[in-house]
Amino acid sequence: MTASRAGALTLPWFYGWNVLGVGMMSMAMTMGVVFAAFSFFAVAWMEAFGTSRGETLLILSVAQLVTGFMYPFTGRAMDRSSLRWIGAAGILCLSAGLFVSSLTTALWQLMAIYALLMAGANALAGALYSQTVAARWFRGRRGLALGLSSIGSSIGALVFPLLVSTLLGIMDWRQTMQVLALVIPLLAVPLMLLVIADSPEQKGIAPDPELVEPNPGGEPSWTTSMILRERYFWAMLVALVPIVVTPVALTGNLAPYAQDLGISPQAAGGLMSIWALCNIFGKVSFGYLADRIEQRLLYLLALLPSVMALMLLLLAPSYLTLLLAMIALGIGSGGYLPLIGMMISRHFGVLAYGSVVGLFLMCTRATVLAPPGAGWVRDHFGSYDYFWMGVLGLFAICAPAIVFVRDRARA
Repeated sequence: MTASRAGALTLPWFYGWNVLGVGMMSMAMTMGVVFAAFSFFAVAWMEAFGTSRGETLLILSVAQLVTGFMYPFTGRAMDRSSLRWIGAAGILCLSAGLFVSSLTTALWQLMAIYALLMAGANALAGALYSQTVAARWFRGRRGLALGLSSIGSSIGALVFPLLVSTLLGIMDWRQTMQVLALVIPLLAVPLMLLVIADSPEQKGIAPDPELVEPNPGGEPSWTTSMILRERYFWAMLVALVPIVVTPVALTGNLAPYAQDLGISPQAAGGLMSIWALCNIFGKVSFGYLADRIEQRLLYLLALLPSVMALMLLLLAPSYLTLLLAMIALGIGSGGYLPLIGMMISRHFGVLAYGSVVGLFLMCTRATVLAPPGAGWVRDHFGSYDYFWMGVLGLFAICAPAIVFVRDRARA
């Protein structure tokens, strides 16, 4: 351990990796419980309350929509307040939501809890939180850090469905929720309060050793109205929408789509696992590349496998074509969070990072309608092909907007 010229400590292990790990854990817990494990609870609720599949799954759609509307406010809070306390508040919201859900006697009560406490937990301690923590602590290796932080959602999707399904085999859904409500805050809140800090400077530690400061003169102060008037913001939003829509639509319809092709549920579950693993590979790879190549080229590298996946889906459908499509889509969509993180941090800086990402995620929240939209096309036209062709058309319309997403540092 040595002292730098500015008086900050230089550690043999950059402390930002510790902060990043806690941020990933927070993202894995919130998104894993609220979204990835939802379907396992939904089956139990349908039996307990005698409700239909559509009524029960509506809870998830409402939670996703409300989370989107919360993002601009929680993002602004992350730019102005202590990250450790915001994250802890999110985990406590998750714990409270789980415990109160275990006491419900009707489906509408679960709807209200997910729209308030669970949506609040995801907005405060989910993807936006993990990405903001990474952007604050890393500069020269920010792309890699953003890619790694986004793995939290993939870890949550791998761990919590298995954990919840195992617990449901031992106890009922109410007890399962109560166990999670107790264990999650005991693990997460102490780590957040002890490890998380807003920046290396606040901790008295030397910054990221590969520090690259593109704007030595200081960052502008971005208000909400300034962000919404910025052409860069809207060009980025338009260009990235198709990359968001494609994986949301396919993964949301994977089970019925596989059924149409005569693929067993077990094989379909295997395809989802393959997608998740390829998604992790994509996040790490694009995060690594984001520090080294221009962001518009990075966008094209994410776009190509996504388009390839759609083309494969339009070929003679079979298990092989679906497998190849899931691999391509996993890699391409894995670049989404690192890409948006680098675009925003390079143009708007890190001081307004939470605000910009919050507004961006709110504006893309309509993509939650992609799964039911694809299902509607299948029900009315007898095939998903028309939806895939529509998404290809969306790529053709939206992709040219990337021309206006110019790297301020390089320009």
